[in-house]
Amino acid sequence: MQDYIRPNKKVNYGLDLSKVAVGQEIISQFNITVDESIHSLWSGFMPTSSYTENSREFAGILGFHELFLPYGFLLNLTLSLGVEDFAHSSLLHLEIRNALYLNPAFAGDTLTCEITIKSVQPTSNNRYSIIVSEHVLSNQKGEPVFSLDRVTLFPFIEGCGSGIEGKSNFKNHHFKEKILARVRGIELRNKISDFEHGDLLLHPFVRPVGKSENLYWATYFKNTHPIHYNYQRYKPGEIVVSGGIVVSMVLSIASREFRQLLSPEIVRAFHVVPVVAEDRIGAFSFVKEVVQLMPGFEELVLLTFGVRNIDTEMDLGDISFPKELFDDVQRPSEVEKILEEKCPSLHGIICCVAEWKVLRKVE
Repeated sequence: MQDYIRPNKKVNYGLDLSKVAVGQEIISQFNITVDESIHSLWSGFMPTSSYTENSREFAGILGFHELFLPYGFLLNLTLSLGVEDFAHSSLLHLEIRNALYLNPAFAGDTLTCEITIKSVQPTSNNRYSIIVSEHVLSNQKGEPVFSLDRVTLFPFIEGCGSGIEGKSNFKNHHFKEKILARVRGIELRNKISDFEHGDLLLHPFVRPVGKSENLYWATYFKNTHPIHYNYQRYKPGEIVVSGGIVVSMVLSIASREFRQLLSPEIVRAFHVVPVVAEDRIGAFSFVKEVVQLMPGFEELVLLTFGVRNIDTEMDLGDISFPKELFDDVQRPSEVEKILEEKCPSLHGIICCVAEWKVLRKVE
């Protein structure tokens, strides 16, 4: 009879790399019912500048029975419900694309996520694989409420690479049109600033993501990757804040100057350097375009940069930013190269870049 037992079993999480196929569908094992307390906690954690996320009265005027669950919350839920069954085995989260609010989601809804692999391609050096996946969050009625495309770096996957990335079936223009139709004629008590192409704003709000906050939301969102919570394996300065939280915080900080938002939409966002728990997050924004949708309504196309551990308004007020930074920069390496050569004081400071659109009423 043995006197000792050695560990002999391990549960594996993430995508099974031996069974990857273009068109493969993965259903999250979690259904999460969101209650009002979670909405309140998120609003205390993440700055919000949206009538529909802050005011039940305004939502009622629009014909909805409750205020909307915040865009950033749904973004993170959509990303994180895919971690255990998909992203846990990945190496790096590269990019978010086309993050769309499709239908209103409310406290009390039960939400789950379905992932579809759209393409699998080798990197240029054939050492790794890049997977583009579509993530769709649906409520208890089966209605899609949020969708996004995620670009993720995985270990090299044999036999994949011929797949062609498909088009998404989801667009949010119907949701945007519904909001526009219902908000016409409603007077908004809104302090509006005018913007035009080429404007550059330093957002004054700077906020840390605390250790407890990071742990709370990593736990709530079922984010199983140990780099977000395992203080026994990683030193305090090595615990990384998840990419969805970083992007949401950066855009929330930026939103205050563009308020009040009716419908945000991330076109694409990528990370440059990691953010760790207790880092202070700030932002600055470049106005790429101002689109007049109809009398009284406009859509701003913005390029927002997240920064860490500086007082944005105070520390960057005298900085001359290289114009190339606001051109069509596609990769973290391009951002770092521009900064290293032309703006060394910002090198290692920018944590993420997001191109996004904000719909707002301007009169």
